[in-house]
Amino acid sequence: MAKRDAFTVDLFKDYQPQQVVERFADDQVKAWSMAGRLAKAIALTMEESGLTREEIAAQMSEITKSNVSKATLDAYASQAKEQNQIPATRLAALVTITNDARPLNVLLEEAGLIVVPKKFEALLKRERARELRALLEREEQAADAQWRANR
Repeated sequence: MAKRDAFTVDLFKDYQPQQVVERFADDQVKAWSMAGRLAKAIALTMEESGLTREEIAAQMSEITKSNVSKATLDAYASQAKEQNQIPATRLAALVTITNDARPLNVLLEEAGLIVVPKKFEALLKRERARELRALLEREEQAADAQWRANR
């Protein structure tokens, strides 16, 4: 194996590609139930947002057109109060305010789904079209083979 040039800087040595799907580390949202995992995700999202819970509550109230208090957010973020789970509209408002889709990914993980930024939608459509084209080509080849075998 050739020796590495010690004088040339490796531009990609510390490169980490940007994550397409934002997720919490498993140990960050570890809990016994889905409700507990979601509560931990909500707590971390609010904590890392740079906003106070009062500010988040005020913005959520404005978005949802319903009264959301700091105490309500505290209940949503508490694993001990699993009966106070966040409604979908308020979860969507939290994601909008914090620009953090990780709580949605925690919730959707059980269903085998993920949240992907809208800017990637066209790429996903393109890849799905390529998959469908490949499937149709295989079907066409199988039909041709069957035709030739039956002649």
